[in-house]
Amino acid sequence: MILNQKEDKQIIIAIAGVPGSGKTYFCKNVICQQYPDVKVIPMDGYHIYRKDLNEEGMKRRGAAFTFDHQRFKTELTNLRETGTGSFPDFQHSVKDPVENSIQITKDDKIIVVEGLYLFLKEWDLKHLFDQKFFIDKEFNAQLIGQRHYVCGIEDSLEKGIQRAIENDK
Repeated sequence: MILNQKEDKQIIIAIAGVPGSGKTYFCKNVICQQYPDVKVIPMDGYHIYRKDLNEEGMKRRGAAFTFDHQRFKTELTNLRETGTGSFPDFQHSVKDPVENSIQITKDDKIIVVEGLYLFLKEWDLKHLFDQKFFIDKEFNAQLIGQRHYVCGIEDSLEKGIQRAIENDK
């Protein structure tokens, strides 16, 4: 992975993996701790707002169709072409995207994009990344279920695990 960027060119790195594989943790607690100038754009910022989802969308939130992948692609394409952009983040406490949380300028040389569906063929994003990495870790329904419970998505650990099995696997 190129993290000591000496050229004047921006590098956009993609990190994908299954739910609970450690993508966000790796980006925030490993890469950004070692390289504080790296900017991270989470795909989670492109969740469709809860108010705009129907019942099925709410039940399956986190599935590919519950993301605004067209907007995601448009904004990444704009970043690739202009070197700048304003991007949403996602905070579990809010349970929705937080607009304009991440600002990228031409001075930002290394940008990491992280998320589940970065390499999904239908989304057609791979050409936007200079480097692509996949965290190959086995799916852990217990871990994801616990996250669903702790974040208030489900009201019990058992329901969280069931949601993970039905929705995230």
